[in-house]
Amino acid sequence: MIGGVHICGRFTLHTPVHEIVERFSLQELDFQYAPSYNVAPTQRVLTIVTNQEARTVSYMRWGLVPAWQKQPQSRPPLINARLETISDKPTFRRLVNNRRCLIIADGFFEWVQKDSAKYPVYITLDQGKPFAFAGLWDNEASPSCTIITQDASSSLKPVHHRMPLILTPDSERLWLSFAPFAELRNLLPDQEKRLFTYHRVSTLVNSPKNNEAACILPDD
Repeated sequence: MIGGVHICGRFTLHTPVHEIVERFSLQELDFQYAPSYNVAPTQRVLTIVTNQEARTVSYMRWGLVPAWQKQPQSRPPLINARLETISDKPTFRRLVNNRRCLIIADGFFEWVQKDSAKYPVYITLDQGKPFAFAGLWDNEASPSCTIITQDASSSLKPVHHRMPLILTPDSERLWLSFAPFAELRNLLPDQEKRLFTYHRVSTLVNSPKNNEAACILPDD
């Protein structure tokens, strides 16, 4: 961990809004879309949920704060949830069947350990096209969400042993359905078949104060 960064502790969403609307079969957004090159925990993230079979897009706070938690500041927000244990952990177990969401991104960062130092790399899928992390959310009054993680694919293991669960268009529909998690668990996509690319980037991304295109440029 570097500067408080967890597994999938930063990501990006800078795709033009019309491409996001088209890719995820959305209505035109009725709020201001703000592209970001350095999305950090506790910031707003673009999410999609299903309501009466229609997709609803909105911003949620990244870092799950359970509805029952009286004092959110008393413990760190949950920015990640392990796929292998979400059916067992009390906080997530009550959400896996009816509080699933998509969290929209077009790239994410991980930190590679080299000797005594760490450096960031930027990872994209299908040449930088937008995609969806599988997420869980809670608390309708003040919605917050968490990104689900899993074992890394072979191509990403040199970077980190874990990665976010990235859905395909078909599995996005399944994730947003009302099917029990036990039924869809084995239908989630095989990350081994995905075309990931990555490159080293500047340590600018270490600070969430930096939010500019330079955060994702190759750092030679």
